[in-house]
Parts: sequence; structure tokens; C-alpha cells
Amino acid sequence: MFFTAVLIAAFGIVSLLMDEDVVVTPGLGQVPGVIAVAASLVAVAVTIWARMPARGIWATLGWVALAAFLGYLAGLGVASVFASTDVVLALAAVGRAATTWPGLVVVSAAIRGAAMALAVARGAGENARWPWERDDDE
Repeated sequence: MFFTAVLIAAFGIVSLLMDEDVVVTPGLGQVPGVIAVAASLVAVAVTIWARMPARGIWATLGWVALAAFLGYLAGLGVASVFASTDVVLALAAVGRAATTWPGLVVVSAAIRGAAMALAVARGAGENARWPWERDDDE
């Protein structure tokens, strides 16, 4: 899905520019980050699917951003508890992700991914045409 590609690319670019890992809590490894991205992807997909019949795009984008953010934090928290067996480390990882740049990157990627998905899905029945390409008899 486009969201996952944008999220992983954005994490890599921001991490490189800031010279900082996405999950800096010691002893967790990479698995909590992978699980968090997967949980966020599931939250985005379910929210887009549920909101597809709704009219308008702005409310849908807001719900998708919220679902992605909460899905990321939930996935990170649960995976961190299992990876470290220490609730304090898990809370530290979730708190840092919620209050620093990883949370902002998740929300930004979710909005971009959902906007593209909605544009493709809702416009699938029509092809874009310039005004001079229409078959109007004027």
C-alpha cells in the first residue's frame, strides 16, 4: 500500500537528517517498529474501507490520521512489552513516539496515503478529461 511506502521512506529520510533512530529505547530492537507499522497499516486500511461511502474527504482524512497514529502507538506498545518484558520501557517508547517526530511522520504519511487511495477509488468510474475533450454538442 502507498501509505506503507511513504511511511517507511519518510522514517528513513527524517531519521537520516536528524541522525536519530525511529525507536531509540534501548533493548527493543527492530521488531516493535515493524509491528507498529503493520498495525498502523491495518488501522488505515480498515478506516478507509469503513469511510469509503461517506461524502467528503476531509473528515475521512482526519479519521484515517487518527487511526494511523493510534494504531502505530498500540502496535509499538504491545510489541515493546513482548520484546522487553518491561512495561516502563514500552511506555517510554510509546511516549516518545507520541510526542516527537515519529508520530508526526505517521500522521503525515496517513493523510497522503489516504488522499491518494480515496482519489483513485472514488474516481475509478470516470476518466479525467479536459473541457475540449468532452462530447458536448455546443
